[in-house]
Amino acid sequence: MGAVEELIWNSLDADAENITVLLERNDIGGVDRVAVVDDGTGIPAGECGDHFEQIGTSWKKRAQVSEVKKRVLHGKNGRGRVRAFALGSEVRWSSVSEAPGGRLRVVIESDRGSMDEFDVSDPEPTADATGTVFEAFGGDDLQKLTEDAARTALTAAFALHLEAYPDIRVVFDGRQLDPASEQVRVDAYEVTPGSESPHPAAQLKIIEWSRPYSRALILCDGRGMSLAQLKPEIQAPGFHFTAYLSWPGFEDDAVGDLAFADWTPDGPAAEVLAEARDRMRAHFQSRADERRRELVDSWRAEGFYPYEGEPANDQERAERETFDAVATAVIRHLPASKRAQKVSFALLRSVLTHEPGEVLRIAEELFALSKQEQAELSRLLDRTPLSALIKASTATTGRLDFLSALEHLVFDPVAKGRVKERTELHRILENECWVFGEEYGLHVSDRSLNEVLRQHCRLLDRDVPTPGPVLREDGSRGIVDLMLSRAARQRKGERHHLVVELKRPSVTLGMSEFAQISGYAQAVMSDDRFREPKVTWDFWLVGNTMDDSLRQLAHQPDRMPGCAVTHPAYRVWVRTWGEIIEDAQERLRFYSEQLEYQSSTEHAMDYLIREHVETVAELMSDGTVPAPRGSSGTTVTRR
Repeated sequence: MGAVEELIWNSLDADAENITVLLERNDIGGVDRVAVVDDGTGIPAGECGDHFEQIGTSWKKRAQVSEVKKRVLHGKNGRGRVRAFALGSEVRWSSVSEAPGGRLRVVIESDRGSMDEFDVSDPEPTADATGTVFEAFGGDDLQKLTEDAARTALTAAFALHLEAYPDIRVVFDGRQLDPASEQVRVDAYEVTPGSESPHPAAQLKIIEWSRPYSRALILCDGRGMSLAQLKPEIQAPGFHFTAYLSWPGFEDDAVGDLAFADWTPDGPAAEVLAEARDRMRAHFQSRADERRRELVDSWRAEGFYPYEGEPANDQERAERETFDAVATAVIRHLPASKRAQKVSFALLRSVLTHEPGEVLRIAEELFALSKQEQAELSRLLDRTPLSALIKASTATTGRLDFLSALEHLVFDPVAKGRVKERTELHRILENECWVFGEEYGLHVSDRSLNEVLRQHCRLLDRDVPTPGPVLREDGSRGIVDLMLSRAARQRKGERHHLVVELKRPSVTLGMSEFAQISGYAQAVMSDDRFREPKVTWDFWLVGNTMDDSLRQLAHQPDRMPGCAVTHPAYRVWVRTWGEIIEDAQERLRFYSEQLEYQSSTEHAMDYLIREHVETVAELMSDGTVPAPRGSSGTTVTRR
């Protein structure tokens, strides 16, 4: 197809108005010969050497427009004559051009064995009209040219040129290329390149076709001439389209070969390509919404839309939006019978009303959706308000279940004696950092103070300072359980770090444990590399209980409960699991009441096994974590 396209472009650059591509078939329907016939100005007899001697050069590099009709030229790299060999092992051009003494015919021939050698005949006088006949013989796998995909590919390739020059007529295998008759819709957008680009905005044109076309993003120069073709790299189920991105910057030397533009994500063209694809995604998202509204209106008119009147409340409005998304995704899988469609819609509405979280699974099983349709339906559901409500309630109930599970691990008389600090409690909590505060993100887990320093510098966009260990007062290297961090919301550039030291539930916190967390605080504060006026630190020592000496230190009249050491740049706290769990439950209380949800031990253990199966496997084997109903207690499968 690339060869045929190049040959047609050559005819257009020679000011042809009529171009015919012939596919000559043998007795059994195979293609033996391909010919491209045009009525252009022909190849000047005296310039054949310039046209064919050197591969990779072309007279079009020196010209901007064609000689007679002043059309914008396409080729300039001299590739067309080489690509011609894709159509046959032997190729021939027979061309008639005007000359001072009358018209002359010249014949140029070559074969695939010596593609850089062309046999040019002596010019002969002729009375025939000007133009060129290209012929290729002995081609392999030419049946692809007879497929409908070949015609649609050519139609898309020449759509903009045929629109710009309506006097051109291209006939392929007996039928004229007519892009306008197959266009459903044409939209144009402006795409802004990067702020440092010297070029004006790019122009994006999206043509939607009435029948299947191979999707493509065609890159064009500022004049609209195609330079390369890329994959669109977007999802647009149910749409047949070609996108054309015209931008003068594509011809810059720094851009390089546009066929590899997607392989150079930091290249000069990367920003305008990314912006164009974002624009295409937004376009087809909007078009999909339009199609859904049109379908829903037709269902209402035909009387089998399962809702009447306007939504009674926000919940019903969200349910309807979800129904519309699912129904339009599965409509092609429904029986043609209107009665059967009405029954299917009633079933779908019942699912949304009573089991909204199961709608995707049921739709997949009931309508046998393909993987692509499943992915698209999942994306549609993600955009509906009902989906957001389902996700929010699922996340909230999951957190309530986790708090119940955490209570079991740290307070149950049997469990708290078996739970290990690093391999179990620590591993579970590093994925549940919200327990310590919604605003925190995890940055260090079970790593040295040197890693704390590296993350501290990274968060502040500072270079990591000169190497050298961060040491405690006794010269040892500390291993931090968790380092969390959050940005200040009201004060730009300020951050707060939280370092958490966990102790297994069976340990009673005392002055030796407090010395450990205090040592971390002193190591950080005494190291100049940590100093930053816009950063504050909290150090938490967390356990189940504490002895009297530590309780007295952590509960002094002039400080907040639990704060053992206070300093302008840092504080050291002693927190119990009871306090932390109670604070987290209080943050979730409103949602728990609105959902009317009360976590049970069974729900809590199910969550723990589902989300932390590798960590709790040993706890299940010894009975610390009860196995879910129906399980042997020894084999755990992630669900």
